[in-house]
Amino acid sequence: MNGRTAVADRVWQQVEAGLSRDPGAGLNTAQEVCGRYASAAGRLALVVRHADGSAERWTYGELDRAAARAAAVFARAGLRRGDRVAGLLSRQAESWITAVAAWRSGLVYVPLFCGFGTDALAVRLRSSGARLVVADHRWRAGLDDALAALDPAPEVLTVTPGRRSAERSFWAELDAVTADGPAVETAASDLATLLFTSGTTGEPKACAMPHSALLAVLPFARYGLGVGRRDLLFTSADPGWAYGLYSAGAAPMALGVPRVIYDGDFDPDAWWRLMREERVTCVAGAPSAYRRLLGPLAQQGVPAELRAAAAAGEPLDADTAQRWTAAGAPAIRDGYGLSEIGMVLCDLADGAAPLAGTLGGPLPGFAVTLVDASGAPVPEGTSGLVAIRRPRYTLTAGYENRPEAWTARWQDDLFVTDDRAVVRPDGRWQFLGREGDIIVTRGYNVGPVEVERVIGEHPAVAEVAVVAAPGTRGGTVVRAVLVAADPAVPRDEVEQAVRETVARRIGPHASPRVVDWTDALPRNEVGKLQRARLRSSS
Repeated sequence: MNGRTAVADRVWQQVEAGLSRDPGAGLNTAQEVCGRYASAAGRLALVVRHADGSAERWTYGELDRAAARAAAVFARAGLRRGDRVAGLLSRQAESWITAVAAWRSGLVYVPLFCGFGTDALAVRLRSSGARLVVADHRWRAGLDDALAALDPAPEVLTVTPGRRSAERSFWAELDAVTADGPAVETAASDLATLLFTSGTTGEPKACAMPHSALLAVLPFARYGLGVGRRDLLFTSADPGWAYGLYSAGAAPMALGVPRVIYDGDFDPDAWWRLMREERVTCVAGAPSAYRRLLGPLAQQGVPAELRAAAAAGEPLDADTAQRWTAAGAPAIRDGYGLSEIGMVLCDLADGAAPLAGTLGGPLPGFAVTLVDASGAPVPEGTSGLVAIRRPRYTLTAGYENRPEAWTARWQDDLFVTDDRAVVRPDGRWQFLGREGDIIVTRGYNVGPVEVERVIGEHPAVAEVAVVAAPGTRGGTVVRAVLVAADPAVPRDEVEQAVRETVARRIGPHASPRVVDWTDALPRNEVGKLQRARLRSSS
C-alpha cells in the first residue's frame, strides 16, 4: 500500500466512523441525516426564509416526526419498499420531509427540478416509474400537462399555501395520520435516489444513487465546505440536483450542521439581508450568484459572521473571485464535481488560499488524474480529460436506464469525464472546458439535444444546433443557431416563440439567451454536426 492509498483509506475510515452505525451492518440515509439527531431537544436542522421576511425553524426532531408521518401517507397510498416517489419541490422544508420519508421507508426518491417544463417532467416520470409525486402548487400546472402524457399517471399530493385545498393536500394528509410510517432496515447498496442528469444524446441518464452515496460527499462537507456544528450554512443550490440534495444538503445534515435556505426567487438584497440577520458563517452557491451579490457586498459590506464561501456548478471566473475578495469578503473556494462520483476537486478549507481561476486539487479520499480519450496518462503540463480513480464510495452506482453509457465511462478503474483541465506547475488545477456538449449555465446542466428537439418542432425552423456561448455579464449562456425553413416568417417572431417554448417545456434555465441564424450548420463529411465550430464562432 503506497502513501496516497493509505491516506485515502484513513479518510474513508474516518467517514465510516462518523456514522451512527457500521455501514457494513446496514445503512439508511434518513437515519444518518436526520434520525440520529432527532432525540436532541431543540437541535436546529433547517431555517427556511421566505420572500416576505418570515422564517420557519425546524429542529432535527421536528423534521424526523414530519418525515415519519409522510412515510405513513406514502404507505397508505400503497407504496411499498423499492417504489419510487418524486418531489417537484425546491428550496423548502417539504423537499427534505419528502426525501427523508422516502429514504426511511425504503422507497426511492426521485428529485425533479422545479424549472423543468412539461416534456422534461414527462420523460423523467416515465423513466423512473414514479408512483406518487409531491408537488408544490407553484408548478402544478406544468406537472398536470406532463401527467396527461403518462398512462398510468402517478398520484399527486400538492403542497398548498393552506393545509387544505380542493386538491389532495400534502399537509392535510400528514395531519390526518395517527401513527408513524415504516422505518425499514436498508443496506448500503440499496437504491435510495434516482436523479436524472443531462446528456448530449438520448434521454437523460438516471443516476442510481444507493444509500452509500451519502458517504461519497462527506469528505467535501468536512474538507471543502469545512463546516461544523457551530456553523450556519446558507446554500442556494436547488435540491433537484445532486449538489443541492447531497453535497450541500444531506452531507452537512449528516454532520449535524444547521442550514438556512431561501424559498423565494433570487434576490441579491434578500440574500444579503438573510446572511446578516441569520448570522450565516458559510455560504455555498453558483458563481453566477456570487456575480449578482457583488452589488450588495459593495454597498453594505461583509456580514459580520461570514467566514467562508464556496462555489460549484460552473467554472468560477477570475473577475468575480477577485472583486469578491477585494471587497473584504472571504475568498471563494471553488469546487468541481459530478453527479456520478461526487465532489472531487476543490480548494480545501485548511489549504492554501484560493487563486482565482484555479482549483486547489483533489479532495482527501479521491485520486484524480488527467488522461487522453483512451484512459492513458497525458504528459505532465499538458491538458487532458479529468479522470477519477474508483474511490471507496461513489455518488452513483450506475445509470439505471442506460447501463451501456455507464460502462463506457470507465477505462479499467478510471471514470473518464468529458471535462478538460490542466495541472499548472504550482500544482493547482485549471478547468479548461467541457470536451462534450453539455452546457453548464447558472449552475445547471442543459442537454443540447433536448433543447434542439423542442426548437426543431417550430415550422419555421429547418435545422437547429444548441451550444454554449459566453454571457455578456460573465458565465455561460445557451445559444441556438437556426436555419430557416420559411424565410417569409419574421425572425424576431420565431426567436420569441422558441424562447418561450423552451422555457415552458424544458425550463427557463434552458431557454436560449442568444439566437443566431445561418444558411447551413457546419457538418463533417459524414454529416455529423461540428459543434466545436459553432462554439468557436460565438
